[in-house]
Amino acid sequence: MASITADQERIRENMKALKGSPEEKAFLQRYTHQLDEQEDRLGVLRSQTTDLTAKCQQAAEQLDKILAEISLDESF
Repeated sequence: MASITADQERIRENMKALKGSPEEKAFLQRYTHQLDEQEDRLGVLRSQTTDLTAKCQQAAEQLDKILAEISLDESF
């Protein structure tokens, strides 16, 4: 996610430098397409991060429950 964000900053800076000539409009369309694809990817990554965070929390809760149920036999 961090690398996509950094790339988006670079693309936006490039877009600011464009003056509007026909050749530059083609670059603008290309950059816009790249940003659109990256935003879609970021949406997927955010969703996956949310899901994995929830699963991690559930696993930690299960582990805590298992550990709480463990009793040690100290009669060696």
